[in-house]
Amino acid sequence: MTIKLHRIVSLAIAGAVSLGAVQAHAQTQGQAGKAPAAKPAKSLPATDDAKRRGKGDRIMTKDELRTCMRLKESNDSGMAEIERRQAQLDKEREELANAPDSSAGIRAAVDEKLAAVKQADAAYGEHGKAIQDWNERMAAFDAKAKDMRNADRRREVLRQEHIALKATETRLLAERNEKVALYEAAVKEANEKLSQPSGRNAEWNKRSEALAADEQALLDSRRKWASECGDRRFREDDEAAIRAGK
Repeated sequence: MTIKLHRIVSLAIAGAVSLGAVQAHAQTQGQAGKAPAAKPAKSLPATDDAKRRGKGDRIMTKDELRTCMRLKESNDSGMAEIERRQAQLDKEREELANAPDSSAGIRAAVDEKLAAVKQADAAYGEHGKAIQDWNERMAAFDAKAKDMRNADRRREVLRQEHIALKATETRLLAERNEKVALYEAAVKEANEKLSQPSGRNAEWNKRSEALAADEQALLDSRRKWASECGDRRFREDDEAAIRAGK
């Protein structure tokens, strides 16, 4: 049975599919992570000339301030949730990369079977040396048998060695054939697994894409706060009242 080593090549090619969405998500995350830092709103004491000192910018009403405060709180909690989900995805990505059904794990299983075949080949090769040694000793015996004492006894010893060598050869060949079959089956199974992403990888990619979409939404919300709230003035009395639930 021929070992088709070239079939392993497909493992390295197919293995790049399983977590393909990771890089795309990392790029998206990098863009989302560049959201402009939220500037603290400027507070002013509630004086009549506040508008004049603000060079014409209108002080937020209490309702506007309430809306901005809620938006800020929502953005802050949203960022914390994004970071939590990202940390979880990073952890799971590491687990998937080292999982038995990952490309690395699948290739390792194939390599283990291949190592067993090579070991069987080495054992069979060593046995071939023993057979060669027997052949040389048998030829030397045949050349001198007619002049040897106890030739029949010596011939019987060689015959028994031949029987033992033949039995060992049969056993080693059967073991090698079995290991070759296991190896080829492992290659076939590996290529089938790597031809499509595993269920866990597909689920990870789905959640990764959802996180990227939520990051973009958060980025838009933070930009909205920076545009509509970040540079606006408000009355400290209104802020205190809102925080007091009034």
